Amino acid sequence: RTDRPVTDTMGGEKRAYDGGGGKKNKKAFYGRPKTLATIPYDAMGYIVTSDAGRERYSWRDTVRNLNDTYESIFPEEAAAAAAARSEKVADDSKDASDKLAAELAELKESGGDEAADFARAERFKHVNLDLKACVFVRMKWEATQKISPSELALRMLTNTRDKGEPVSRHTLRIVPVEKVCFAAVEDVVKAAKPLIDEAFPADCEEGKEKTFAVVFNSRANSSLRRSELVPQIANLVPEPHKVELGKPQLVVLVEAVKGVATIAVVKDYYGLLKYNQRLLSMNEEERRAERARCMPSAKDAEDNKEEKKEADGEDEEETKGETKEETKEET
Repeated sequence: RTDRPVTDTMGGEKRAYDGGGGKKNKKAFYGRPKTLATIPYDAMGYIVTSDAGRERYSWRDTVRNLNDTYESIFPEEAAAAAAARSEKVADDSKDASDKLAAELAELKESGGDEAADFARAERFKHVNLDLKACVFVRMKWEATQKISPSELALRMLTNTRDKGEPVSRHTLRIVPVEKVCFAAVEDVVKAAKPLIDEAFPADCEEGKEKTFAVVFNSRANSSLRRSELVPQIANLVPEPHKVELGKPQLVVLVEAVKGVATIAVVKDYYGLLKYNQRLLSMNEEERRAERARCMPSAKDAEDNKEEKKEADGEDEEETKGETKEETKEET
């Protein structure tokens, strides 16, 4: 027996009524599940921002461009990948017994390890962050030992600027990631110290000191405060080097993404338009138009404010008039 109300069915039998599908139940059933997708602590790679809803196309184009740049720097990698592909095609023509014998021999020689060549599909991999207009591209550890993510991004974006040709329709900024830590001030300072010590030696020769700036951005994170973090990061840089907010030689990039923080030291940050690949592929006229489209001018913003005030004033007058009319009718 149940204490819930019962209803008649077409067959004359009675069944318990379970409440149906109200708004609350529908929201629980169709609501988007929460996820803990984030950047792994040991990862190196790139945070890639894009047009909303075009994340897949953006990371696909970014991976292709990164691979092309990497193989132009290390042509032996491209040759090894091409040789591996040709061997695979040749192996497909063999019968099953020959292929099995070849695989067994390879396992005995390598001890079960993978081949040394880097396949394009595995050198850079997509990591879903479950964020709108933002993805992470992870760089394979063996590749990072040959060239850092910051240096590879510098080469790729410099080529984009020099050629002036669009390489991706939906990609915006490409932010290198060299260290990942928990999003807390003390953790970020601890993780940033080795990178800063390497980029800013304390015993540099006279005339070789560098100018720097600290840039902080946050996405889906409210725990890190710019006012608390930036001064502590700046204090890690030894005395010969000086702060330059206009056009520094090096920029310490700190990005807070969900519960983690990423750190990298990059070159020519403002010269490469804050590592915005879309703007780098445009000419000056196109850049002005793009900036005007994304960021309205101060005059337009002021006009919008005045229009909003006027609309709010009209709404208030209409509301007052309606209230007076209602009062007269009641009287």
